[in-house]
Amino acid sequence: MNPEQRRILLKLAAKVSQDPLLLRKLSEQVYQLMQEDLRKQRERHKNYRGLL
Repeated sequence: MNPEQRRILLKLAAKVSQDPLLLRKLSEQVYQLMQEDLRKQRERHKNYRGLL
């Protein structure tokens, strides 16, 4: 990450941390991404077990 990207990210993080609605939306998106990742991991695990 270059210094400009870091500066932008820090500014955005400060804004989100001060806005409860933005923080909730971000939290919900992170939660959805984590659920999707877990679902994909379970699928891969099931597929690998079938190969053994």
